Formats: sequence, structure tokens, C-alpha cells
Amino acid sequence: MDVMKQILVVDDEPMIRAGLTKLIKHYSQGVHAYAVPNGAEAVAEIRKQKPDMVFTDIRMPKMDGLELCRHIAEMNLNIRTVVISGYGDFTYAQKCLTYGVKEYLLKPVTELELYPVLDRLLYQEKVHSLSVSAYSEWLEQAETAIWSADFEGIDRLLLRWSGDDLCGALDTEQLEQTIADVLKALVKKLNARELYQFADTPPPKSAKNRDELFKHLESELIHWCGQLAQWRGGNQKSVFEEAKSYIDDHIAEEISLEAVAERVGLAPTYFSYFFKKMTNETFVQYRMRKRIEMAKRLLELPHYKIVDVGMEIGYQNYPHFSKIFKKMTGISPTEYRQMLGIK
Repeated sequence: MDVMKQILVVDDEPMIRAGLTKLIKHYSQGVHAYAVPNGAEAVAEIRKQKPDMVFTDIRMPKMDGLELCRHIAEMNLNIRTVVISGYGDFTYAQKCLTYGVKEYLLKPVTELELYPVLDRLLYQEKVHSLSVSAYSEWLEQAETAIWSADFEGIDRLLLRWSGDDLCGALDTEQLEQTIADVLKALVKKLNARELYQFADTPPPKSAKNRDELFKHLESELIHWCGQLAQWRGGNQKSVFEEAKSYIDDHIAEEISLEAVAERVGLAPTYFSYFFKKMTNETFVQYRMRKRIEMAKRLLELPHYKIVDVGMEIGYQNYPHFSKIFKKMTGISPTEYRQMLGIK
């Protein structure tokens, strides 16, 4: 008779804690899942119950996920640990890898990501799994390459799949599942940018060997790059129209060139060069001109105080606003109003 597997869920968010526990219980009748809200309570439960697996969040009160992973490693109980976290916690989660963490999953966790992990860590005794740190690094680099339409970078990333750090000892079935997991994780990262919506497709049933599985991975990455090009209009002009629109919509905010470049998926130096080439202005000059154009429109409205106009377009300091306005127009805001006959 098989011994029931014990799984502990650690997360301070009640809905996520309950949802993950429920998913695990639905996985198999041979699994008992229970949960606690923080690392401190988890340590006590682990000492008492000695679970087979622990799923832990990163950011929690009393004791965070990193500290919990350290405690689990020091207990030396052969507990398999899985880290779950939000998109922005990747760098922090990486630190857990030194404590023997087996997997890293992004929220929200669904059965499509969860159940293969349970299969591997609970029931496959001799699994040659990929390096979690190499896997996480590859995902970060792949996201950047796709967003920047860096086809050479994608080629370099694909070559790494023949190395031991990503899939060297995996059999065909394990490789198929690993590639499926990688593509799902990458879709989550790309969609987290909240600009375009990507979707992945599972490897075709006809893909029965490693070369065909690698080909599927390659086709998905290239397909996403092609989608980006189509969404952006397929040329540099549409990318910069998108950039200008974003700047115009946030004209009163202190957005940086780097932030806009990231928004449209280009390297800052590349973005700066082509922005000037297509507008005949630098990023700073363009933003300043648009602010002053907006200031002129507001100054034409008599009920607006001049000092409020400056603040409305992003200049909190009135003397600075007046200086910039005069530099751009040759006259002060007050003189501009007088010229319009507004007192």
C-alpha cells in the first residue's frame, strides 16, 4: 500500500493559499495538502509533520520564503521545495536556488504548471531535471530577445538547449514536458508587460524525437517575434508612433527615455538614435516641445492660473517653468497671456 504524500503550502494570501491547496488535493487521492500563512509557522509544521514537499511564497511576514528555504535546507530532511512568486520577484527568488529549491513557478499557478511538477518531484525517483538557475536565466534572456526582436539572440539561446545545463540528461518525454513548461512560463512573462497578449501551443503529437521538439521551441519563439512585428506594424515608424503616443499620454510625468524604450521593446541606445532620426529631435527636446504646446493651450483658458499651468504639464517649480517657456517661445507665460489679451 502506497504511503500518502504530505504537501505543505506556505503563503500569506488566503485566496492563493486555499486555491493552491485545493489544486493539490484534486491532483491525487494519495496526497494530503495543508497550509500555513508564514514561514515561522511552516518551520514548526515541518518539524512536526516532516512533509514530502513544501510550496512557499517569497514575500511573507514573520519569516519570508528565502529564510524558510534556508531552514529547510539545514534540517536535511530530503524535503522537495518549490518556490512560487509574482513576476517581479524573480531576482529575489533566485537566491533560494542555493538552498536546493527544485522548481520556480510564477503566480497564478494553474494545474497545467503544477501537475507536471508534482509528477516529477513526487513519483519519478530518477529524474534528470534541468538546472533551475539556468532555466530562470534562460527565461529572462528569452523574454528580452523576443521583445527586442533579437533574432541572433534567439539563435544563441536555442543553441543552449543542446547543453547539459538545460536538458542534457532528459529523456524525450521529460524534454517534451520541460519545453511545454518553458513556453508557458515565457508567455506569462511576456503577458505581464500588459501591452500585447501572447499564447503558446503544445508540441505537436507528431513530435516524437528531440530534434522535432527543439524545432517546436524554435518555431514558437520566432512566431512571437513575428507577432510583435505585425502588432507594431512591421516597421520602425509604427514603433516610434507608439513611443510618441506613450510620451504624449504621460507628458506631465517624469518618464525616462529608458522607460519608453522598454515599453516599445528596444534597447535605449537604439531607441535614442532612431527617435532622433525619425523626429529630428532628441527625446528631451520632443518632450519639452510637447509640454510647451500643452502649456500654450492651457494659457489660452482664462480660468487657469499661470502657476497651475506649469504644474499641470509637469513643472512643479514655477521659475523653472517660466524659464523653459521663454526659452522655447521667446516670451514669458505672462507676456504670452498679455499678447492674447488675457489679464
